[in-house]
Amino acid sequence: MEDSKSKTTIVDDRPILVSQKEIEKRRRINSDTLGSFAVDNIPVNPDTQHVFKDFEEGKIATSKEVKVLLHAHYTKIALENN
Repeated sequence: MEDSKSKTTIVDDRPILVSQKEIEKRRRINSDTLGSFAVDNIPVNPDTQHVFKDFEEGKIATSKEVKVLLHAHYTKIALENN
């Protein structure tokens, strides 16, 4: 997989940090959320989609880690635009 901005290959050999039951729950929630976004015509940001996919697949353990990664991404974008 590649990051769409930097063209850096993302190594995907990280361990799964949650149970299979938790992964199934996350997949269901993510599917419902993406469906809601589609109905409301809310675009999905391809530059952050890998964060949500990693959380869904259990490679990120907590939603707190997701928030930290998203905050870092959007802070970087804000700083670049100033």
